[in-house]
Amino acid sequence: MMKKSNIVRLLCLAVFTAGAIEAAADTTTITVMLKNPLNVRRADVPVVLQLKDVPFNVKDAVVRCEGREVASQIDDLDRDLHNDELAFVIDMDAKGKKVVTVDLYSEKQADRSYPRRTYGDMIMRDNKTKVKNGFRSYVHSVSAPEGVDVFHLLHHHGADFESELVAYRVYFDERQTFDLYGKYKKQLELETSQFYPDDKQLADGYGDDVLWAGKTVGLGALRGWDGEKPTMVSPVLSRGQRMVASGPVRTIVELTDEGWQLSGETFNMRQNVIIYAGHRDCEVHAWVDTPAKDVKFATGVINLNDKMYSDHRGLVGDWGGNWPNGAKDSIAGKPKIVVGLAVNVPEKYVDSEPTTEKDQYLYVMHTAGGNYLTYNMAFTCDKETFGYKDAKEWFAWMKQWKKELDNPVTVTIE
Repeated sequence: MMKKSNIVRLLCLAVFTAGAIEAAADTTTITVMLKNPLNVRRADVPVVLQLKDVPFNVKDAVVRCEGREVASQIDDLDRDLHNDELAFVIDMDAKGKKVVTVDLYSEKQADRSYPRRTYGDMIMRDNKTKVKNGFRSYVHSVSAPEGVDVFHLLHHHGADFESELVAYRVYFDERQTFDLYGKYKKQLELETSQFYPDDKQLADGYGDDVLWAGKTVGLGALRGWDGEKPTMVSPVLSRGQRMVASGPVRTIVELTDEGWQLSGETFNMRQNVIIYAGHRDCEVHAWVDTPAKDVKFATGVINLNDKMYSDHRGLVGDWGGNWPNGAKDSIAGKPKIVVGLAVNVPEKYVDSEPTTEKDQYLYVMHTAGGNYLTYNMAFTCDKETFGYKDAKEWFAWMKQWKKELDNPVTVTIE
């Protein structure tokens, strides 16, 4: 039996039936067929297999393609001790096809160690555990009522996460802004730099903060929309952040906002922000616990006051210089850092593109009659030795990025 799925970014909603798999009590083997519909080579394509219908709790997996083992990762997304998804990334030739076999096991078969290609953490300030830059303790999750200053209790003001290409952190306050960390070379850095590289690390070619967002959406922050302007994620009863997964294939950060009052409704919202190995872009998935039919949201990019591009159908980005520490850098005479920013909202979630905002370029979004929406965000900076050096190159990359998002590699489970 053949069952096809063509979900954006290869979210493969696999239905495991008696005819689709060859199963034993504690092991299952499936064959996954991949096809690239575009005439362009694609590197590190994310593939995600849902595990909920496997007749046992998957605790180990081996993914193979063309006789070679492919690094993979099993994640429990909701902390119920039952693993939910298996993820891997794979290269696809132009118009190419690949066959992947996946062995799933109910018990650990071996101690697998794959090269780490993503990383994320949360670090709480304390007065006992000595690590770099003072006293810190690593934590998995934090939740607090609105009004508690968790922003300053956390070492880098919220969870941080990275691929080899870029790094982000997300503020633990009503802004929930993504701060951006640009890199000179492709490598993981946050475990040692903790988002604040010292002089030696900078001399060794480490990256650093590259954007000052102020009160704007910066890059891709999810805000409310009151009918006229964007709003912060406030008032809420409580907000939280959790490290769902940290490498080797992907890192997932969960953001929760309970009791958000917006447009006359009160609801809970959960976001998963995902970065994959080899990617500069992140996926943002947001769920609300009601259809929220009268609630609208907004996201976009800060106005960099240089060059801007929009296709008016969900893709928006710009290019320009800024001081990562705002006026402090200006007063100190530091040079501006040039960045390129991009957000892509699938057209089904686009409500409008307001023109009243002078400091930011936005799309207003809705949940398309459901309780879910998604979008992607990405950036580059002139620190990169491997990136894009002018607006023309960046806007060309944005258009190709959208084309690939709109034309995912197809997945067939045999």
